[in-house]
Amino acid sequence: MASSVERRVTPLQYALDLFVEMAPARGSINEAVSDKDIGYQKNRVFARIIGLGLSARRFVDAAYFIVAQDPEIQEAYDVTLSFFKWLMRYDSKNKKHFSSVIRSVKSSMLEVTSAPVVSVDSAGRMVEESVERGDEKGRADDDEADKDLVVETEDGDWLELIGRVSVRNGRIRFRVPVELQRLIKDPENSYWTSLLITSRFTLIYARAIYDHVLPFVPNAVTEWLPLDLVRNLPGKSWANNAEFKYFKRDYLEPAVSQINELSDIELTYETRAGTPGSRKKDQIRFRLKRKEASVASKADMLNSVALFMTLQNDFALSEKQFETIAQNRAVWTDERIQQAIEYTRWRIRQGDKIKTAAGYMMKALSDNYRVSEADKQIELIQAQLVAATTVQKESKSDIQKAVADNLAAANAAAEQRRHDEIRLAREYFDTADKKKREDLVRKFVASSTMGLRAIERQMLKPAQVTEANILTFPDIANTFGSFVAGELRKAGRAPRK
Repeated sequence: MASSVERRVTPLQYALDLFVEMAPARGSINEAVSDKDIGYQKNRVFARIIGLGLSARRFVDAAYFIVAQDPEIQEAYDVTLSFFKWLMRYDSKNKKHFSSVIRSVKSSMLEVTSAPVVSVDSAGRMVEESVERGDEKGRADDDEADKDLVVETEDGDWLELIGRVSVRNGRIRFRVPVELQRLIKDPENSYWTSLLITSRFTLIYARAIYDHVLPFVPNAVTEWLPLDLVRNLPGKSWANNAEFKYFKRDYLEPAVSQINELSDIELTYETRAGTPGSRKKDQIRFRLKRKEASVASKADMLNSVALFMTLQNDFALSEKQFETIAQNRAVWTDERIQQAIEYTRWRIRQGDKIKTAAGYMMKALSDNYRVSEADKQIELIQAQLVAATTVQKESKSDIQKAVADNLAAANAAAEQRRHDEIRLAREYFDTADKKKREDLVRKFVASSTMGLRAIERQMLKPAQVTEANILTFPDIANTFGSFVAGELRKAGRAPRK
C-alpha cells in the first residue's frame, strides 16, 4: 500500500486502492489504518440534517463523497455496489434492509435557510424560534405533546437528500439534486469530514452529535443549543421526551464517550436552565478540541504528508489555520500552498519584519502572492555576488591567518632556541672550572648593562654577586644565562689560530 500513499492521488483514487487491498481479507473501512484520509469538504449546511438512522447517514456520506470528487455537475453518479457499501461500512447481505435504508434517505429532506437554527419542530424540521411552553405537568398529560414546538412561518426551501437510485448488475447509480451538488462541491463555508472516522461510530447519537459539532472545532465551543435540538438529531424516538437524567444516562453520555474514544476530537458538555424563571435544564453547550495525535489527519486534504509536516513543523500552523485551508481546498491547491510557502521564505530572506511566519504564509496563500521569476533572478545574482565577496574575504583572511601563523611559528621557534641556548649555557657554566666561571661573572658584572640592572632589581651590589651565588637569584640567573650564551656564540664565530 505504500505506493498508493506516496504518489499524489485524489481521495477517491486512494479509497479505491484501499478497498482493493482490503478486499481479500473482507476488511471494513473502519478497520483501515492509514496515514492518509478518505473524506471530503462538507458544506456546513449539511450539519442541519436530522432524522437519519446510522446506516442512512453512512449512505449519504458515501454518495456525497463520490459527488465531491467530481468538480463538475453530473446528471448521475455510478459506482460498483460493493465499493459503495464499503464506503458506508455496510456488511449486511439483506437486500430488504438495504432498500429500507435507501427509502429512509429518499424520504428525508434538508431545509436550506440562511437564518440561524436554534430549534426543531415535531417533524424534525429546523426552526428559528420556539413558542412559549406550558408547565411540565400540563405537557405530560397533553396528547399533543409532540407539537410543543411549532413553525411560526411555513416559508422555506426543502431539498431531498438523494434523487433516483438504481441498483442493478452489481452497480449503484444515483442522482443528487443540482442545488445540493453545488453545496457539496462548494469549498466555501465547509469543513472536512473523514469517512475513516465517521464509519467507526456504532451509536446513532454519537454520529449525529459528531456531525453537528464538527464545524465548531476551530472555535473550540458551540453556541448554547436547545436540548430538544440534540434530542431530535437522530429523529423521533423515546429519547426525544425522556427525562433528562435518563436521556443523559442512556444516550448523551454513551455518545460523548464513543466520540472521545473513536473520533479525532475530545468532547465535553455543560447544561443550563436557559428559560428565565425555570430551573429545568433545557440548553446544552459542547466544548471540543482536536486530539493531538489526530491533527495530522488533516494532512489528508493536502495529498502530501511532507507538505503537511512543513506547515506543521516549519510554520507551526494552528488548527484553525488548518481548518481555513481545508475550507478552501478547491481553490488552495497543493501548488498554491507551496507557492505561498516559497513566497514567505523569500520575504524572510529579504529581511522583512514578519511577526509570525504562519500568519504571513496564510496571508500569502489567501492573496495568492508568489515570487516572480525576475525576483528569483535578482536573488540569485545577489547571492552570487555575496558568495564572491565572501570568497574574496575568506581568501584574504586565509592569507592573513597564514602569515600570522608563520610569524607565530617563527617566534615560537626563536623562543625555543633561546631557551635551548640558555640551558646549554648554564650547563657549560656548571661544568667550567672555577677560573672560567669567575671570568664570566666578572665580565658580566663589568660590561653587561642588562646584568647590572638585574643585580640592582635584586637590591644587590655588583661586588655581592660571585660565581658561587649568581645562579641562586632567578632574575640574575636568566640574564646571566643569556649573557653566557652570547659569549659562547662569539667564541664559536672567532677564527681559530
